[in-house]
Amino acid sequence: MIKNYIWDFDGTLFDTYPAMVEGVSQALQDFGIERPKKEIYRVMKQESVRKLRESYQLEEVSFNHLFHQYEEQYQEFSVPFKETEMVLRRLKQNGAKHYILTHRVTASTWKLLKVFELADLIEEVIGIDQGFARKPAPDAINHLIDQYHLDPEKTMMVGDRRLDIEAGINAKIHTCLYDIDHFLGEIPADHIVANLADILAIEKNAE
Repeated sequence: MIKNYIWDFDGTLFDTYPAMVEGVSQALQDFGIERPKKEIYRVMKQESVRKLRESYQLEEVSFNHLFHQYEEQYQEFSVPFKETEMVLRRLKQNGAKHYILTHRVTASTWKLLKVFELADLIEEVIGIDQGFARKPAPDAINHLIDQYHLDPEKTMMVGDRRLDIEAGINAKIHTCLYDIDHFLGEIPADHIVANLADILAIEKNAE
């Protein structure tokens, strides 16, 4: 039975992509680049914001500053998926513990969790500002395993992108891909769900 869930945040627990796409779109416009928002979204999901920035050879600090500045203006669009609270609470009631591993800044992640009264369900958030190598590197997952004495056989990484799944594989834990777009291609996750509520069935079948 899975007892420890390590969640990606953007696009997995929270539907933050509308704000992120707006942020990237406006940041690109400041550099004189116009791209369709659907294309921006697809690259972000299949790869990352970093990949998008590097494809235009944009300087990291200045681009990220603009991106996060614009993204913040659209935070009202960042909300949990409708199944998020139910799934987190149900799993916790069954004895599970939740951790978040995100390329978002730690403080902004806790802020959104608190706004929607979900912070009490989370043991720890590891954000990009904490200095661990980015996913798919397993460093942050290994830190959580060591820090909280997690059993890898009872631990699962849940995310919406290939790099989340590869991070879990590299850390030798179970993996679950949350795929609502069906354009990510073949990703070797142990489980694939199109609705977060389906994770409850994974837990039940593992008993």
